[in-house]
Amino acid sequence: MEQNATEQEPAISAVSADNQTIVTEQMAVIKIEGQEFELETVLAQDDKMLKTVLQPHFSSLENANITRDVKEGKLHVSIVKKAQAKG
Repeated sequence: MEQNATEQEPAISAVSADNQTIVTEQMAVIKIEGQEFELETVLAQDDKMLKTVLQPHFSSLENANITRDVKEGKLHVSIVKKAQAKG
């Protein structure tokens, strides 16, 4: 069966890490290295999954700090790479 163009898939319902805010949007906003783009929420909810998906594009992800926030039902993920030890 085909869906009508006006029909939308149901939004994902997941609880954020703080167990207080509900994520209702299917796409999350990812911010990394001055770039901002959208990625499916199911891929952005877990650090390990997120790193696996983004590693081919951002090699500095291994030791990055990942923070999440929910704004108006949409998951926002900020990724800040840690400085590597020299030598």
